[in-house]
Amino acid sequence: MKKIIILACILLFSSCSILFPRQFDRKPANFMVEDLWFTSKLDDNKDVKYLLNPTQLNYFAESKDSYHPQLVEFFSEEFKNNTYSKENYKNADGKIIIPFTLDYDLSKEYIENLQKTTDLDYIILSKILSAAQINNPNVSQYKHFIYRSNVLAGSVVFFKVYDLKNNTIALELNCKSSVYDDPDFNFDTNQYEDNIRIATYKSESQLIKKCFKRILRRIK
Repeated sequence: MKKIIILACILLFSSCSILFPRQFDRKPANFMVEDLWFTSKLDDNKDVKYLLNPTQLNYFAESKDSYHPQLVEFFSEEFKNNTYSKENYKNADGKIIIPFTLDYDLSKEYIENLQKTTDLDYIILSKILSAAQINNPNVSQYKHFIYRSNVLAGSVVFFKVYDLKNNTIALELNCKSSVYDDPDFNFDTNQYEDNIRIATYKSESQLIKKCFKRILRRIK
């Protein structure tokens, strides 16, 4: 019953935005891609091995993190049999080689362990933080990403490829997405003013998909 009510509300809202366009303000989405470390392109040597790590969905990696479908599709198509997940990267006895959770910011101990126990060349790391997580006053490391108070939707997608053989970052990019409920500029009064229209915008999941698309287009 609850799903039916939600669906009805969505249909009603969509109908209203079509029938009464002047009462609804479609807010544009903004995207900002930042190249942090872009010294090389992806290694397409047929002998290299990539480990695709689950996408981190919080400040620290957790067991509930999952593989982002866009990353899975991209690396499966680009590198086919060269890409492994933690679940299918096993030893000769069929035992999972990396049973522990990998954080986006690999610790020195993790890196040394991976170098000793695996034959991997690269690890693909990713992380997604929402606007609320970014704006958490108790987490200072994301201050340069902070959103304004009138943000309607937003997220930051972090992407990194770590080169285990050379013990360095092969490439790293961030993409920040945002939709703000900014007032409109009134040319008659020569100032910004709020309007009475209802602000609509794309969902956070759509913003994340577009961010991944921009990142993957950049590294291809």
